[in-house]
Amino acid sequence: MKSVIFTFTTHNHQPLGNFDHVIEEAYHKSYRPFFELASRFPAVRFGTHFTGILLDWLGANHPEHLDNLAGMVRAGQLEVISGGYNEPILSVIPPQDQQAQIALLSKKIDLVFGYKPTGLWLAERVWEQTLASALHNAGIRYVLLDDTHFLSAGLREEDLTGYYLTEDQGKTLAVFPISKALRYTMPFAPVDETVRVLRDAASKRGDRIVTFADDGEKFGVWPRTFEHVYGDGTEAHSGWLEELFRKLSENANWITILPPGEALDHVPPRGKIYLPNASYAEMMEWALPTAEITQHYEDFIHSLDKDKARWEQYRPFVRGGYWRNFFAKYPESNQLHKHVIRTSARTEKLQNDGHDVSEPRRELLRAECNDPYWHGVFGGIYLSNLRHANYCALVKADAQLDNLEQLKSVRMEHYDLDCDGAEEVILESRPFSLFVKPSLGGMISEIDFKPRNFNATNIISRRRESYHGKLAQATLLSDSSETTSIHEGIKTKEAGLEKFLVYDWYRHGCMIDHFITPEASVDDLRAMRFEELGNFVTSRFEWGWNETHRTMRQTCAGVVSGNAVTLAKDLAVLPTSALKVTYKITNESQATVGLRFVSEWAFNLLAGSAPDRYYESNGKRLEASELNSSGSIASANLRLVDHYLKLAINLLPQGANEIVRFPIETISMSEGGFERIYQGSILMPIWNIELASGATREFELILLFEELP
Repeated sequence: MKSVIFTFTTHNHQPLGNFDHVIEEAYHKSYRPFFELASRFPAVRFGTHFTGILLDWLGANHPEHLDNLAGMVRAGQLEVISGGYNEPILSVIPPQDQQAQIALLSKKIDLVFGYKPTGLWLAERVWEQTLASALHNAGIRYVLLDDTHFLSAGLREEDLTGYYLTEDQGKTLAVFPISKALRYTMPFAPVDETVRVLRDAASKRGDRIVTFADDGEKFGVWPRTFEHVYGDGTEAHSGWLEELFRKLSENANWITILPPGEALDHVPPRGKIYLPNASYAEMMEWALPTAEITQHYEDFIHSLDKDKARWEQYRPFVRGGYWRNFFAKYPESNQLHKHVIRTSARTEKLQNDGHDVSEPRRELLRAECNDPYWHGVFGGIYLSNLRHANYCALVKADAQLDNLEQLKSVRMEHYDLDCDGAEEVILESRPFSLFVKPSLGGMISEIDFKPRNFNATNIISRRRESYHGKLAQATLLSDSSETTSIHEGIKTKEAGLEKFLVYDWYRHGCMIDHFITPEASVDDLRAMRFEELGNFVTSRFEWGWNETHRTMRQTCAGVVSGNAVTLAKDLAVLPTSALKVTYKITNESQATVGLRFVSEWAFNLLAGSAPDRYYESNGKRLEASELNSSGSIASANLRLVDHYLKLAINLLPQGANEIVRFPIETISMSEGGFERIYQGSILMPIWNIELASGATREFELILLFEELP
């Protein structure tokens, strides 16, 4: 009789900063029912992976679940797989952090389950060949990767039933190809489809391995899957998963169900292979650098997919982008990543100098959680709570490193932090970390307020995404009973979202300088319909540092409406948790010029409409005080109050004629459909200035941070 080996693994993860009620729902809809059901079928022996973030949450909220899993491990039914503790993209973090992430989770698994893991779940299956030696050095014997990795290396479909050895620097690692067919049939197609895939792979020798490994959340958490997977609790409607376990058990005479670690010891490798840089197919599509090229790629895939024979012939040669291009596609992702690299280097230096860096390293590793670094069908970088969580950990690590370094005043560094070919200036003090880009309008790309472990400028600009073209086709979410993959279907959480599509022509941040027409309204500014009369927003500023006064000066000789204008701005970090910007605008032309000068400041207090977060001026809440409100006030002060973070930010522009405010909102795709997300608020003090030839106007802007009780 023909037989086959089936390895079955689930990956369970919740990102740092996810809402507690979301994780609780996932526990009740997926984690608890899945493993309770599996425990009734002891013949179904499988692997599972929990990230350290989720293990910590389960230990605090449902320790009984961990006890049940430990019982399954002791019974030999369950193999627990390691990975990066905080689910980082291992290939893009420093080597010392790679080892620390894996060691931390392996130690946790040993502590909780009494099991020493030898396998690894690779976050988002992002593979680069140097990982072979890194994982080998961490004590890992095997890793699970998508079959597309292997097809791109030149293997055929029939070569994918088993596992291969790869190596780097002479250090080997076993690599299992995950069946894409099973990823799409489980649990969306009838169980018999899964059985058919296994039967097609069976052989007389019985040494072929079919590998399934995918998100545990698809078994109950993904839209409309819970009832489909688990049924209604009656025998007549027991659900997809119970039927799968039952049929696997009934066919145990020809299906040998093994966790991957045991399958590794059961049969030899099929050979040696070197795999290209890759992730799963959808991720490589999402990583393409522009919406236009992503749409072209999607159209190309669809054209091939219409001809099945042609698609199968050319499939190995069809692949999208490269994961690291998310750093090129989203400057905000790059900013977070390069800040992590900097903090990691500081941590390593202090450790080499003999300091105990266990606390800052713990926070650093948390900041490496991968979810806010990319964007696909899940919200990723567009979810500000996920970006906030990473930044909180990162800023906390920086503050702890300040203590070890005994930072006393304002320290200035300058180098190409974000790897764009131009140097950034970093001003580090006990209250603040400031990241300034002289090459991009002299903007401040990040303001960290360390007493609250808070990046105040955690905002993302509005960009065209390929799926925006489908927004007009989207239907409101319904109670449809149809069970589909999250990669299918077009739904929206709110009608009329296409009206909110706005694309920014520059990157939002702080201390960005505009010259605009008198007619430009608040709505024009919000919708990017205003005319930019100057050329300072994206121009390069010359800069210098005054060590005595701890002040950074930036200057740019530009043009406003054809008239030569020089703009200088001095940035000083004051000892009172405040920043001071001194502007000097000089008319270098022969004529008198009238100017409407705008200084842009971007802040994100996380909730656009919440009762504990609001605007006030002159000690009173604005009539429309929500942070997602738009408007203009004739005042020289505006205060953002956040009682949740216990923080207030005071904007005090000397002599400003008005202060305009408006929200930045993005339209992004999530597993639940299109949604509008508040990303932060833009504040724009405006000065109306008339300058004679050769005249200079000077004024100050104070930004004061307050810790609230």
